Amino acid sequence: MKDRSRPNRRSLALFFAALCTAGFVVLSIPANEPDRGACSATPADQAQTAASVPHAGGAGIRHAKGFTLEYCNGYKKLQVLSPWRNARTIFTYILVPRGREAPGAPSDAMVVETPVRRMAATTTGCIPFLPMLNVEKTLVGVSGCKRINTPEIAELIRQEQIAEIGVGNGGMSITLNMERLYVLQPEIVVVYGTGIPEYDLHPKLMEAGFKAVIFSSYMETSPLGRAEWIKFIAAFFDKEAEAERLFEETARRYATEAAKVRNAADRPTVFSAIPYRGLMYVPGGNSYVARFVADAGADYVWSDDPTPGSMPLNMENVIERAREADCWLDPGASRSLSELESLDERFSVFKAFRTGRVYNNDARTGPGGGNDYWETGEVKPDLVLKDLISIFHPDLLPSHERIWYRQLPPNEDEGK
Repeated sequence: MKDRSRPNRRSLALFFAALCTAGFVVLSIPANEPDRGACSATPADQAQTAASVPHAGGAGIRHAKGFTLEYCNGYKKLQVLSPWRNARTIFTYILVPRGREAPGAPSDAMVVETPVRRMAATTTGCIPFLPMLNVEKTLVGVSGCKRINTPEIAELIRQEQIAEIGVGNGGMSITLNMERLYVLQPEIVVVYGTGIPEYDLHPKLMEAGFKAVIFSSYMETSPLGRAEWIKFIAAFFDKEAEAERLFEETARRYATEAAKVRNAADRPTVFSAIPYRGLMYVPGGNSYVARFVADAGADYVWSDDPTPGSMPLNMENVIERAREADCWLDPGASRSLSELESLDERFSVFKAFRTGRVYNNDARTGPGGGNDYWETGEVKPDLVLKDLISIFHPDLLPSHERIWYRQLPPNEDEGK
């Protein structure tokens, strides 16, 4: 008899990827507020000179809630406000032009010289931003090289210009090859934070003398908020003006697609749920998933729930609310309806399952197993939105070929 309580390696990896990137976190306001002092949110309020502002072109933050970027007298100040769920810590980074000192930098701040020339990363969330900003060659090390999908980065890995810094199978419990990092000498190491000591890498890195930068775009509650973290990465390379231009183009395209369905008369009902060990992990009504569904012209069945992250619910609660929903999004690692039903026979009671309207975001998976939805999809929400509109309103985008979403076939062999 098959033991369904033990997830296989693929399902476990996909589950953790979904939790870390898809919002299994609750956005919280840290106990201490950022100290803005004499800084300003944009360089327009500062004298536009090399002496007062490190970079003449700047970026204002409009959608992202998890970080601030301020321009001070001779340096930039980046603050990560919500590094993980229920965080009570703000991470402050003082960015100064090379060869200069930051006047009056707080004692708990990390000072980084810009533009950064060498970096490493343990999270794929920042990877697609690097070629967009033309700084991909600054990446000298990454964990999980085999799972990288971004073409420019994958090519540099193939050419052995980027080294593997992870040890083991990766995932949440990744360990780092510290000896290799010492050889590579990155000026910053971009990591994600969880608030769980056995998973967090930044304390070990800082203890070893490396400058760990917390990248927590997964804490955002809107698709554009996540994409706006390009400005966070850009600040380390003095590329804010370029990031501003790229993001505005993305936001404009996103608004154009959303406008196509704003007055749609027929709005299908939708739910999203990842089954895992007897529970269903459901994004709340204030999550980026709910925002995607609404902007794609559908009604999310948990839209009245204020939760910004995901909620672990028992099957009975999910059936009660989502039984008659028209579509089911993101059912986890399942490749087919039969595989999904093998996890729990009760899935057949869902209308979406019975009618075959179950869609997973794993259509673009690389040879190493990396799901590009959690990489390129994060930085191109306008294209994700088109995928979803083509599902909910196929008549509006008849020629669109979906990039990340695919309809689950009855059996896996039929999906090949």
